[in-house]
Amino acid sequence: TVRSRFKVLITVIIIVVSLIAIKKLIVDPQPVRDIKMNTVYICGFWNRYPVRTQSRYYIEFKKDGTYVLMHDDSRRHQENYGEDGDGSRPEIEFLSGSYEIKNGNYVLTMIDSAGVEFKDAKAVKNKKINRYSHKNYKDGEKIKLMVILTKKGNYLMGYLDATGKSYDEEDTYYWLYNKSDIKKLPNSVEEFRNQFKMDKKAEQERLAEEARLTGQSQ
Repeated sequence: TVRSRFKVLITVIIIVVSLIAIKKLIVDPQPVRDIKMNTVYICGFWNRYPVRTQSRYYIEFKKDGTYVLMHDDSRRHQENYGEDGDGSRPEIEFLSGSYEIKNGNYVLTMIDSAGVEFKDAKAVKNKKINRYSHKNYKDGEKIKLMVILTKKGNYLMGYLDATGKSYDEEDTYYWLYNKSDIKKLPNSVEEFRNQFKMDKKAEQERLAEEARLTGQSQ
């Protein structure tokens, strides 16, 4: 009958809606509302979960009052680097230090920073770098970038506004999400560096190019 068919249709709609809701809550990445220690969170540009080829941050807070932060801009396609002559290349930055919680926000002090650069996207796949840099801040250095608890109850990485009570919506910020595609970050600068092998030929090519550009500017 028409009535029984209508009931079946309503039942199917309810099931579909329920499945979509379950997927959104359980399967899809969710904004972080409760920071757990020793858990890696992924940070998406603005309020978007990063797609495969977008740059992203990763951050992990540890029970001993330290943190590890990594910015990965090595995932783009080769043609997306050096656009408009900016000379950009794939790179990954690593920071570690201590943190303290103030007004619900995680204030970061940097103790070590390191970075690697790759010649091109192919070198990324082979984990061959043409540059490595490292700097230690013996006494620690507070950085303006912090993890902020928003009025909506979720966390993001960004900068405080002029009032110091909220994040600056006019500056770059990154929402923290669960469902990180990396479950473990390097624990130290040494562990970070040991993931990669220096390509001596690519390093010499980079140094030669830098020397040429320096000579042109003088």
